[in-house]
Amino acid sequence: MRSFTGSGLNDGAVAGVSSGARYTLDGDAGVEARIASDQAVVAEAVEALLQPPGFRALVLMGGYGRGEGGYVMREGGPAPYNDYDYFVVVRGLDRGRRRALSRELAAAAARLEQAVGVEVDFALLRDEGLPRAEYSLMNAEMLWGHRVIAGDARVLEAMPPMPLDGLPAGEFTRLLLNRGALLLLNQQRLLAPAGAGLDHEVFFKYLFKAVLACGDAHLARQGSYDPSYVCKWQRLCAGSSAASGALAELYPLAFEHKFHPDYQRFAAEDPARWQARVTDLWLDTLAAFEQWRCRRALDDWQAYCAPGWPKGQGGRSWGGLRNAAVTLRDFGPAELVRRPRWSLRYPRERLIAVLPVLLAHPGSAPGPAAAAALALPASVPWEPAAAAFLRLWQRFA
Repeated sequence: MRSFTGSGLNDGAVAGVSSGARYTLDGDAGVEARIASDQAVVAEAVEALLQPPGFRALVLMGGYGRGEGGYVMREGGPAPYNDYDYFVVVRGLDRGRRRALSRELAAAAARLEQAVGVEVDFALLRDEGLPRAEYSLMNAEMLWGHRVIAGDARVLEAMPPMPLDGLPAGEFTRLLLNRGALLLLNQQRLLAPAGAGLDHEVFFKYLFKAVLACGDAHLARQGSYDPSYVCKWQRLCAGSSAASGALAELYPLAFEHKFHPDYQRFAAEDPARWQARVTDLWLDTLAAFEQWRCRRALDDWQAYCAPGWPKGQGGRSWGGLRNAAVTLRDFGPAELVRRPRWSLRYPRERLIAVLPVLLAHPGSAPGPAAAAALALPASVPWEPAAAAFLRLWQRFA
């Protein structure tokens, strides 16, 4: 078994994850103070926009919320590296006020990014809706590990229990979709005209996000998923959950760069070779996971790119009639007649169906099945199909 210390992180970090008192996995007091200072700045900006009783809480999610955020040293001092992701929990606001507040928060986020040095993202969460919150991977992970920066520290206790071992398998298909979409963005940049430029840091960051998601799906298929990256690492190193092949080779790099990014070391690497390597891992992982989830053989990606292969999206609350209403709203009435089987599926299933086709054969026309899923003409070339996919992904991710 590979040791945890072999990753370059110290053993004391493990205790920090479970304590709930840290923002980073292994940062010293200076790092923690810097992150804490940023949280105070963000909280002040949010509370300036909304006061109680409308404002209930500011909840920090993601790596920093669970004590596993990354950091870098810039100009002699510590700085955050990962985005700051928040839910702003509100109560008693009508739809118009929530829309206005969302615009105000977006403007505040742009200003805060300049102040704290990383992207800041706010999403609204209605306090009234917490008892009926969706049983999703995102919500389950938030309940498992979060930090209330301002407001009622117990605000999320109104949410129903979301045990990790009961998560719908389709939630990990959704995770692979969202990380695979980053690979598609990378592929777009590789196929762009010469001179368009390629940001190596963003490119490799996206690659490693996809690798980490492959690790998550592998663990979920083994029945041993855990939100903690420390725990994931340990489980992927030993026992029945141990990773092998490309995942075993790439996961340590992805793990390391999540906490201590140093993308400059890849400046001389061939991005196309790395893209192909990670894409192959992603495709193999999706194929293995979907065959396990659906208990059926997957012959090829064209066969998978059909409404008859359920992608596990929508949950119990999404019936066929409601999905048809979403199709009517976002694709128009003609789509209900033209592709009735797709119209009864939640649109995210269209995206999951198409993505492996786009990634498996970059630059080649995706074919009639993928075009139909995207509600495009049968002969659509790769580039406009990829662009259409990404537009829909922004809405239905």
